Amino acid sequence: MENLQKWWASLAQRERQLVTVMAVIVMVGIGYWGIWTPISNAQAQAQSQLQAQQQTLAFVKQSAAKISALKKAGSRPQHMGSLSTVATQTASRYGLSITRMQPQGKQIQLWMDDVPFDALLSYLGDLVQQGLSLDSLDVAEADDPGMVKVRRIQLSQA
Repeated sequence: MENLQKWWASLAQRERQLVTVMAVIVMVGIGYWGIWTPISNAQAQAQSQLQAQQQTLAFVKQSAAKISALKKAGSRPQHMGSLSTVATQTASRYGLSITRMQPQGKQIQLWMDDVPFDALLSYLGDLVQQGLSLDSLDVAEADDPGMVKVRRIQLSQA
């Protein structure tokens, strides 16, 4: 501190004014870029996060209302006909052929040879939409790209 006072005393009047003005400018710069700007940016970021969270909350509430309405209305559509009929008719819509079918009460097991993977997924999605439950699926890679061998599909009535 004593060295600073000696240095200050050794300055001419004009130099003291210049150092004082520069110190004020530096302090204002530190206040603006070191304090004000980070706080302002944090506030803007918090506002955008709040808006995103509010949109997510509105979506969740809307989805919950839809789900509860579907539950009250008996949301699951019921399939028409026996499990084997539904499985066969739906497979033919997707160009799939079932090589083996084994009904077991309220369950059915299906086997298929080389089938397109995309068509298989669409087929299974359609069956679930019709009210069936996909209990298990066992597939293996086929020789051709995009094709799979269905070792076993087990479906049941929901």
